[in-house]
Amino acid sequence: MNRKDSTSFKSERGGWLAVLAITLGALSLVITEFLPVGLIPDIGESFGVSKGTAGLALTSTAILGMVAAPLATIGIGRIDRRKVLLTLTLMLILSNILSVLATNFILFMIARIILGIGVGAFWAISIAAAISVVSKEKAARASALVFSGISIGSVISVPAGAFLAAHFDWKISLIAASILSIVVFFVQLFTIPKIPMERGATIGDFILLLRSWKIRTILLALIFTIGGQYAAYTYVTPFLQQVTGIGSNLLSFLLFAYGALGIIGNFLGGLLAERNLSKAVVTTSIVLFLSLLIMTLFGDIKSLAIIGLVIWAIAFGMAPICIQLWLSSAANSPEIGQATYTTVYQFSIGFGSLIGGVTVDHINLTSSMALGSLLTLGTMIVVAFVLLKEKHSGLSLN
Repeated sequence: MNRKDSTSFKSERGGWLAVLAITLGALSLVITEFLPVGLIPDIGESFGVSKGTAGLALTSTAILGMVAAPLATIGIGRIDRRKVLLTLTLMLILSNILSVLATNFILFMIARIILGIGVGAFWAISIAAAISVVSKEKAARASALVFSGISIGSVISVPAGAFLAAHFDWKISLIAASILSIVVFFVQLFTIPKIPMERGATIGDFILLLRSWKIRTILLALIFTIGGQYAAYTYVTPFLQQVTGIGSNLLSFLLFAYGALGIIGNFLGGLLAERNLSKAVVTTSIVLFLSLLIMTLFGDIKSLAIIGLVIWAIAFGMAPICIQLWLSSAANSPEIGQATYTTVYQFSIGFGSLIGGVTVDHINLTSSMALGSLLTLGTMIVVAFVLLKEKHSGLSLN
């Protein structure tokens, strides 16, 4: 290997180490964001609030993430993305430590609000930052790696939190998240190079994107899908405990299984979308609706509830990547498209968990599943509308 080849190899290796560091940041952020889903009963009991109110721990983070994504994209302008990423990881560390030290629900919520700002800003810039440190032909692979951190974090956070809460004090999971975030900061500090930007995003970029009827329709499908998911999933732990009658040991196993199946769903969704995006989007919307319908109608029958949970895990593992690819195929600017996706995704989490909490507090736990199935039915209707409109115009989702 000559000197030029050696330099090229070191540069490429350094780029991939930076991508890995960004991926670890995504993993750490997502784990922290969704930990409360597996801790809802413990949070409520510890701070003396209802399960619906405890669900605000997820809602507040999502709402702040929704607001932060576009504002951060515009506000940070051309600032070196290395500095931005390190600052966001420091915010994650601060949020985790405050969560551990919180003695009441208000302090806990302040910690979650800080997290929400960091989450929104991170999703807005992370993919573009990862792409910028590798060669153009490796951009898709770098994006996929960061998305894998998001996907894995979203599916392991809940079972991990529930497992730790079942066997230790519930704040042990937050201590673990704090340690992880500190490790991630030092990995990023020593691996991410300077990432200068030629130009920042503007409000006009977002306006231009949203002028497309297809973009607006895809975002509506995203609201129904993610809103339906988190109207139900935020309260899956108390639902399985109180409605299905599942004990803590089996519950921990099922939530871990949900996470593992969700990862399989991620890869399955990607494969199906690569072969035929139209069929992948249609299949995912139908299966997700049916799985939540099973949970609604047969959630009190243990065997059927477990079957419904398995189907649900795979279906939701497929859903985000299918919609993300659908949006990417229709957006002219990947960066603006990602920021918009992040905003709507975070809004949908907050929207779903909030209205799910209202139904749980005023009706019962099963109502959260019913609400989830109703919203995902909305996804099916939106997808059918797009297919019919594009069939009429001679186009397709692909």
